[in-house]
Amino acid sequence: MSILHRKFRPGPITACLSILFGLLLLFWGCMPKFPPAPPGLFAAFAELPGNLRLEFPTDQGRQVAYYLPPLTDPASQPARLAILYPGIGSVALGWLRFIGPEEAPDTGWLMIDYPGRGESAGKMDPDELYRNSEGALTALAAHFGVTHLSSDLALLGHSFGSGAALQFAARHPTQVKRIVLVAPFDTLRRAVALKSWLLALILPSQIDNRELLRALLHGPNPPVITILHSTSDQTLPVRMGRNLRDVAPDRITYREFPDDSHVGILTTRHDLILDALTGRRP
Repeated sequence: MSILHRKFRPGPITACLSILFGLLLLFWGCMPKFPPAPPGLFAAFAELPGNLRLEFPTDQGRQVAYYLPPLTDPASQPARLAILYPGIGSVALGWLRFIGPEEAPDTGWLMIDYPGRGESAGKMDPDELYRNSEGALTALAAHFGVTHLSSDLALLGHSFGSGAALQFAARHPTQVKRIVLVAPFDTLRRAVALKSWLLALILPSQIDNRELLRALLHGPNPPVITILHSTSDQTLPVRMGRNLRDVAPDRITYREFPDDSHVGILTTRHDLILDALTGRRP
């Protein structure tokens, strides 16, 4: 049985606790936001040639993701597709500050929102973060007139998004070739415990990034995995990145830096992140 399917099915009380957990993470600042989006961000995205706003249904209602085609051949399926997972308090289009299609002209970019974030409806279930990735890929395949994309996938997960990236990779190990985790957590329970031990004890949802990494690395064709963390991270401490590295230190490229903040690392290590994501450099 897949590790993603060993899921506790919550009743009304635990479902309410899950909602409370999400609100507390957001308002306590466990996963900080990107800077506020400039006015007209959605309109600006829609005006760019070839960009796609993808709609698809899940059991949470209508979901929305965003696709930027590769500059080299925007009308065709990309040979490489990078899927971007933001932190819990951020929105998918916040990645527009990070990526520039000209920096990797042969790569398509798929930006994922979670339920209840951006234009997506519903309430986020941490145990099922992969659903929006799968729905977005199905919608993108339909745009190209196929049932399944043949693109190699590269995943970038920041903060809470590290769990979403690894969940998806565990379900699609043969297609995912590269994974970059920036300022990740090791387990969701430990991340929540940084703010409240009580909430961590009653938390019905669980994501164990160590277990997900082990499953991926024991597969027949494991992806190339890179982890970046800062020793100055005040949100998710560097020991969490080190715990993930220790799953397989000889098979995971791990880098840590002394002066970056939890969100600032995306800017200060921008080139290194893109190199690892696109395979220009390990």
